[in-house]
This record gives sequence, C-alpha cells and structure tokens, in this order.
Amino acid sequence: MILLASMNLQARVDWYKKRGFQTFEAEIILLIEESAAALFNSFPDRFILFGGATLVLFYESPRLSRDLDLLASPGDLPRSDEIAAVVVSGIQPIAETFGLGELEFRTDMASRDFTKHWVLANQRPLFSIDLTRIGGSVLETQIVKKSIANVPEKIVLTPNENYLLFQKCETFLNRRYVKARDAFDIHFLLSRGAKMDEGLEAHLEDFLRMREMDEESVETRIEGITVKVCTAELRTVLPLNVFEDLAKDAFESIRRSLRLVFSKSLREAQE
Repeated sequence: MILLASMNLQARVDWYKKRGFQTFEAEIILLIEESAAALFNSFPDRFILFGGATLVLFYESPRLSRDLDLLASPGDLPRSDEIAAVVVSGIQPIAETFGLGELEFRTDMASRDFTKHWVLANQRPLFSIDLTRIGGSVLETQIVKKSIANVPEKIVLTPNENYLLFQKCETFLNRRYVKARDAFDIHFLLSRGAKMDEGLEAHLEDFLRMREMDEESVETRIEGITVKVCTAELRTVLPLNVFEDLAKDAFESIRRSLRLVFSKSLREAQE
C-alpha cells in the first residue's frame, strides 16, 4: 500500500516535471494540492480557491506559484492553530517521502479579514497560505468543482476561467505597483480562450469608474510591464523555453493581451 502511494506521488511529480517544473518545484506543488484538499475537507463550504496556484493546479499554467490563496465566506476566519493542524497533518507524510523532514507552520499576519501563513521545512519557506475576505465574493454561477489528482473525495471550489480572468484584471489594476505575474496570467488565460462576458465586462467597468481610472492611467500600467520588470519577475517562475519565447518580442505579446482584455472597457470609458 505504501509502495502504491509512493508510485502515485512519483507519477504526479513526473506530470509537473513534464510541464517544465523542476523536481523541487513539482514537490511543492503537490504539497499545495494536498493542503488545499485537506482544508476544503475540514472546512466545507468555507473557501474558494483562486489566484496563481489555481491556474497551475487546474489550468496547466507554466508559471510557478507558491501562494495558496483562499477567499473565505462571511464569518470569522479559522484560527491559525486550526489551519496549522489540518495542513500539517495532511501533508507531513508526503513531506517526509520527499525528504523534507519535520514541517513548521508560521503565521506572519493575522486580522479579521486577512491571514498569511507559511509552511516551512528546515526554516526554509515552501509555500504560503493566504486567507482573505478582501475583494468580495465570487458569483455562484462562476464557481466550479475541481478534484485534486482526479480523486473524487478531494474536491475544491474555484472560479471558472472567465472569472479568474476578471479577478486577474482587477488585481493588475489595483496593485500599488504593476506585477508582471498578473500580466502573464492574463496573457495565459486569454491564450486558453478565457473571455469577459457582458456581466464581467460591466463589473470591470464599475471597477474602473470607482478607481477613477481613464484610458491613459490604464495604458500607463500596461507600459509598466517593461522588459526589466518581466525579466526580474518571470525568469525564475517560468520554464526557460516559455520565458525565452516571450522575451523574443520584448514581452510585447503580454502587453497586447492586456490591451485586448481592457479594450472594451476603455472604449466605453471614453464615450
């Protein structure tokens, strides 16, 4: 039985390696998968999984993400000790299989609406678990069920591709400083066929009005996705062939994707 479990783990590691991740990165992704499964099992109907890790786990994104982002339902967030107990008990045996030893759990930030935890091995951060209510709730019609490693008992809830695109657009516009990882995720989702329907376009238009963002301010953010920014942020989180392909045109393909996704909202803002 133990041998079978190890074989399954190895097959999962190999799957991520075939997608361009290094062995250690693939092992961290598996720990993130199993942490998500454990949390959704222990706290049913409390979370929606979103962010970059969602794209890696379920949409085959090549960009490494070490953040397990969970949008919580109304009510108090689970206590740090509760999260720690669920996560560590769920992934400690796997961590030992990977030779990581005894895991540690650290809470860096904790408030009523946001908590940030880190899972560490030998004092080295492996990945974070971010619980938040900031940003509102996901529309019920945009939520889908996904299974971890195709195991029916390991179900998590996540936005569909279209809503993930909308969330990434909001995040790109809302950060104090632009992030190339947000821009890449938008570019990636568009390449998969994700799109903004009329409802999501309306929400994005409302967001732009609330932030008093006009065409010039959005274009300034797009132009902020420079070669320097992309190189600094994306070189270490993308497979080399993917990074080099984007770098061939000085990352203009990413900026084109940004102009495309914001085009309708910007046209209507001008009218």
